[in-house]
Amino acid sequence: ILEIFFMSLFYTIYTLVLNPEREYLSVFKESAINTSLVLLLPYSVLHFYFSYQEKERQLRLLEEDRAEAANKLTVFSFYDEKHELRLSVKRTNLLYIESADNYVCIWYLNKGVLTKFMLRNSLKSIEESLAETNVLRCHRSYMVNFDQVKVIRREKDGIYLELGVEKVPDIPISKTYSEKVTHWFMTYSS
Repeated sequence: ILEIFFMSLFYTIYTLVLNPEREYLSVFKESAINTSLVLLLPYSVLHFYFSYQEKERQLRLLEEDRAEAANKLTVFSFYDEKHELRLSVKRTNLLYIESADNYVCIWYLNKGVLTKFMLRNSLKSIEESLAETNVLRCHRSYMVNFDQVKVIRREKDGIYLELGVEKVPDIPISKTYSEKVTHWFMTYSS
């Protein structure tokens, strides 16, 4: 505002020196309007640019915080539909979770052996409890621990996740989750 005022004052004085017959207030009003319009564009562009940069920085910080929070969790606890603890699995041992009607099958490694645990609960409820972790939904029927994913493979019939553990089938990725899953894999895989 001060910049507009002083530039308008300077322009008014300059105009009145060249053309003293003009009225001071009308020249000042015109110069204030013109100066405001001229300065509006660069300041608007700068404002939008710096706002964009700040939002990008905040988004990066949020993603880093989320990844940090996910990395701190070392044990996943699974509760049944009555909220009773039924299973706890080390983060490094959990492979994937599969939906089976009103149950979920939790697949994990127990002493290096592929093990299955059935739990009466919905995959949606499990997804909500693991929201801030590296265990993501990739299909209507599957959630996968992305610490275990080794490869994302595209074939004619769809996209699949390979976990690199013997006897574990390739997990399909549905179109609904493909963008989120591939972004997560590219961003947070180590």
